[in-house]
Amino acid sequence: MDRNRLYMLLGDLGILLVALIWGTTNVVIRDALEGITPLWFCGLRFAIAWATVMIFFGKKAFLLPREMRLKSTLVGMVFICAYLCGAVGLLYTTAGNQSFIISMSVVLVPLSVWIITKKFPGWHVVLSVLLCTAGMVGLMLDVDLSVNLGDLLSFASCVFVTIYILLVQKYVRGVDPYALTCWQAFGGMLLAVAAAAIFEPFPAHIPLKAWLALIHTGTIGFALTLVIQTVAQKYTNATHVAILLSTSGVFGSVAGVMFIGEPMTFRIFIASAMILAGVMIVEALPALRKKYRENGAKGGQLT
Repeated sequence: MDRNRLYMLLGDLGILLVALIWGTTNVVIRDALEGITPLWFCGLRFAIAWATVMIFFGKKAFLLPREMRLKSTLVGMVFICAYLCGAVGLLYTTAGNQSFIISMSVVLVPLSVWIITKKFPGWHVVLSVLLCTAGMVGLMLDVDLSVNLGDLLSFASCVFVTIYILLVQKYVRGVDPYALTCWQAFGGMLLAVAAAAIFEPFPAHIPLKAWLALIHTGTIGFALTLVIQTVAQKYTNATHVAILLSTSGVFGSVAGVMFIGEPMTFRIFIASAMILAGVMIVEALPALRKKYRENGAKGGQLT
């Protein structure tokens, strides 16, 4: 395996780890969020995330050129816009509707890359996207097909997720990804805390369970995943990121079965298998095709 392919594989594994964390975190801590409003939960967890990355990478943050600091801060604001739209949208729609709509970034990202670069991503990517999309539909077959304000906000969240992935892909090349993460977290914290301060009163009392959830999601759910995704996108591409992040629904379903006793139905099994098949196609098919061409070339030389 050549070095570039190895780095891409490691980057993809990093994104898969992010999907695992995202998919399982909300299931594990969902009963611990009583007593704190959604915007303040978001603001405080991003403040914890910013403090965490600054502890480890703060010195690197100020080595970044001033222009890139500003761009990275704006990227973080785009990320938090996705989260805020999702948090507010959930007040007006179902979790199933929102999960399905936001996960459609698996379609928007490859489509955007195709439009921007004018380069067809390949039929294996198209097949992978179709399988992942069909799998996500299968995971959420009971969604309500009507459209409301929550659905529109969820779609806005999907658009912001798409923009975020594309911006990280653009800016991470040639810069320190850890420094980039610090300024992303700073921008996200600024916007999240500002939104919470404007629209919600500060909670008079935050229960211990909520603080534990804040610390868990702030350090692991935000800080760690921001670092991993930013570093990983230095070595992989935006289309792979979108496809691999679609597995968060699979991990969430498995976590629901393991931690809160949700049933593993045949529908969930088949839908999860379709998503995993889509991931395997986009990961394995290019390498198999390259190996086939190399073997064909060797065979031609022997004759």
